Amino acid sequence: AARPPPPGNDPAAADRARARLDELRFSLVPEQERPAGAGAVDRALTHCAAALRYAGPQVLRILRLARPYPGAARLTAVTAQALRAAAAGLPRTGPVPDTGVLERELAAFDTARAAEPRPDRTDRADRTDRGGRSDRSDRTDRTDRTDRTDRGGRGGRSDRARPALGTAALDAAEGARFVLRAVRVGRRAPLPPDETPADQRPGPFWYAYDPAPLLRWRRFRANLTPRSVAFRNALRTAGALGAARLLAGGLDLSHGFWVLLATLTLMRTSAADTRMTLRPALVGTALGAAATAAVLLAVGEHPLVYALALPPVMLIAFTAGPALGQAWGQGLFTLVVALVFTQLAPASWRLAEARVVNVAAGAAIGLLAGLCAWPRGGAQDLRRRTAALLEDSADALRETVAVLTGTGRPGGALRRARTSALLTEAMYAQYRCERHDPAGDGPSWQAAVLAGQHAVRGAEPLLARIPPGTAAPHRGGARVLVGHADEVAAAFRRQAAALRAREPAGAAHPAVARAGAALVAELDGGPAPGSDGRVSLHAVDVAVWLAGLLDDLQQIHEPG
Repeated sequence: AARPPPPGNDPAAADRARARLDELRFSLVPEQERPAGAGAVDRALTHCAAALRYAGPQVLRILRLARPYPGAARLTAVTAQALRAAAAGLPRTGPVPDTGVLERELAAFDTARAAEPRPDRTDRADRTDRGGRSDRSDRTDRTDRTDRTDRGGRGGRSDRARPALGTAALDAAEGARFVLRAVRVGRRAPLPPDETPADQRPGPFWYAYDPAPLLRWRRFRANLTPRSVAFRNALRTAGALGAARLLAGGLDLSHGFWVLLATLTLMRTSAADTRMTLRPALVGTALGAAATAAVLLAVGEHPLVYALALPPVMLIAFTAGPALGQAWGQGLFTLVVALVFTQLAPASWRLAEARVVNVAAGAAIGLLAGLCAWPRGGAQDLRRRTAALLEDSADALRETVAVLTGTGRPGGALRRARTSALLTEAMYAQYRCERHDPAGDGPSWQAAVLAGQHAVRGAEPLLARIPPGTAAPHRGGARVLVGHADEVAAAFRRQAAALRAREPAGAAHPAVARAGAALVAELDGGPAPGSDGRVSLHAVDVAVWLAGLLDDLQQIHEPG
């Protein structure tokens, strides 16, 4: 008979969870609702989404491991309650969630699992030599004994799954704690003092402790780099407006400021987008000019009629116009402009003619600016920026493992990776605002950005929870962890090189799979030779984090 699936291994639930996490993709959030501001509230909402995307895979890992483990089950249940509280607290009318219960459960679970007896390779071999069968006298947990018996004597495998299951439950709870804190920041609730060590600051919630003007200054200063999408857009806009002003002045165009306005409103971040908006803008302006000329010829010089017509026309233009499309918006705006100018001075049908000429001139300048400066918009540099993020993430994860194992000291790699993630997120947001060829075979940029985010989000709780130099209880274990970190970092760099070289997105996939298999085999095989016979739980925490990063890399080969 087929063996029933382990408790909690519900494929439908996993699919539902993946679908809900997929709804957090930036491209699926309406542009007007995207939290892109510099203030603490918008930053907290972005942080909340990133923390959810980190906690989600940990919960899915719990579903895959699915072993009887009462402590992990309780922590996972408290994690679920915390996430429900965060969901209720996101609306401003809901209760502000509290982190106290989850933090106490986290501390209790971490203490309890550290005190649990853990089987090791040496003890199993010794028991086998003494009688040909395992000595079970030291198994004090009835649930574990039942689980081992039910699995036909494969107790060692179940025992070895417990540390990984505990780590997954702990990581999911850490992710939920980040979500709770982000929601509290978004609701402007008080937070405890920043516990990040001085040599690792800024911490994950640095923005919660700074006033709004300072946050805006930090955003401005962070974008003062040629790598910034905002900086490049500002340079291009300034150049286009300067050219529009010179053209309007040189040709002595009537109402020349319309040239600048058309340049500003029609220019997009890529030449393709500007070209796509050009036809509807010109068609709408021409139709609006024709309607304007007809109105001016029919009404004549009667300012009162124009004054009465202006409010309803403005209301329709600024509400229905954007919803109806670019052509309608430009046509209605042309009519509004004509009605405004008739209040200032007598106007004839030539006002409509001047409007068409100026809009055409402004659109042409915008198109030329897009062709001359950064013609491909965010798509041009997203590949380079994402590759840089993966390289910075490789440095950050390697340095994190070195600090935790006592083989190195912090050098600012995590801080650089955090900054790189912010720049890449901005570039990705720009990319998602542009039109792209659906037949393109690019990699999953979202997965690449998430890999960098998870490197940062995973390192932060590890550095907060594990004292430096204690991740491995012996030099052999430290060498093993550092070796695995080198393999994962190398996989990140190979994927970055594949992106830079425009090779197929799955070029690094086999190497990633090999590194992941070696890491899982090490976890499953018990302690390394020459160790004290036990696998450090901190080492398991680090190894599971590294394995999760490899899982993230494997997703990049999927188009998207």
